[in-house]
Amino acid sequence: MSKPENDLTETCSHSGVGRRAFFDRLLKLGIAGAITGAVATFAPAGLLTEALAAPPPNQNEWRRCSKCRALFYNGYPNKGRCPAGQRHSALMGADYFLTYNSPGPGQSDWRFCNKCHTLVWNGYPNKGVCPAGGGHVAQGFNFTLLHDTKAAKHQENWRFCNKCEALFYDFDSDKGVCAARGVHVAAGYHFILRFKGNLEDDYEQNPGA
Repeated sequence: MSKPENDLTETCSHSGVGRRAFFDRLLKLGIAGAITGAVATFAPAGLLTEALAAPPPNQNEWRRCSKCRALFYNGYPNKGRCPAGQRHSALMGADYFLTYNSPGPGQSDWRFCNKCHTLVWNGYPNKGVCPAGGGHVAQGFNFTLLHDTKAAKHQENWRFCNKCEALFYDFDSDKGVCAARGVHVAAGYHFILRFKGNLEDDYEQNPGA
């Protein structure tokens, strides 16, 4: 009578494989089977990858200028160039967090201008008008901004200016000062920005820290 082809004991005996090699092989088969079974049982397709994916990083110290109403980076001693004259001046209150290296949702290609320090959209061949002269010069992270939606701890009414191509706060009749002269002119999406404000009950920390 022929022996079953999957009889490991007989296979090892007739092939001259030692007992230690036989048990090593058995152990490897057992571990592989256990891992395969666990993945199939507890990790449906795509779930494990999603669980291990880290959230996109973000950068804070973005503030609203009290003079021109544009969003600028306040993390350097040099406060850039404000179209209302001299340097930007951070408005007391919200500290904004901008997400970068993000697949979305939202609009990407928002960049830091290394001349005026404002947040500008870099998606057009024309780089807008920089208060430091010429067009904006993009540097650093590629930020993604949420738009046309609502979310907790986010501030609405941020818009793209179709003259200078910077992001500015468009809440009321005061449209700030535009580097292309006059006031900012809103166009396109209605953006929302994540912030950590100065309210006593705002304890939420930077999710990217």
